[in-house]
Amino acid sequence: QKFNIDRKKPTGLLHPIEPPQGPFQLIGIDYSGPFPITPQGNKYVLAITDYFTKWVITIPLPNQTAQTTAEALYEHYICIYGVPITILSDQGPHFINQLMIAFTQILGCHHIKSTPYHPQTNGVIERFNSTFERQLAKLTNKYINDWDVHLKSIVFAYNTGQHATTKYSPYQLQ
Repeated sequence: QKFNIDRKKPTGLLHPIEPPQGPFQLIGIDYSGPFPITPQGNKYVLAITDYFTKWVITIPLPNQTAQTTAEALYEHYICIYGVPITILSDQGPHFINQLMIAFTQILGCHHIKSTPYHPQTNGVIERFNSTFERQLAKLTNKYINDWDVHLKSIVFAYNTGQHATTKYSPYQLQ
């Protein structure tokens, strides 16, 4: 034992995400799709979830480029709810790029990236995505690609439903 060589890498340090102390401090962002292209030209959904209240915002988008992501985040979240302290995302190219680095620096917020191939890091948004996609399939007409028309109804139902972890609906906590 004394002369055996240890061939394993030492385990890395964990960097736990600090839980938010109030609403709209820590948000998770993620894309769903591609879905069938709608008459409005939408193919993807950007979902934004507040980690404290579980409040969800969804934005139907035609693509998932860095510019589209930054514009949607600014127009549909920051201009309404303010600048979060921290944004959590996966390491997709739409989130990890020079534009998003400059965007978060200008806003003064911290951008945390999840561990590659470990979606549990951003579990709140991943859970919403799976719920959302099941509900979308129920409401979408198979012959008309109108899923973006039903998006607000699905999010409304989600935001008014009681969450097991908080015992309140996101509307009550907002």
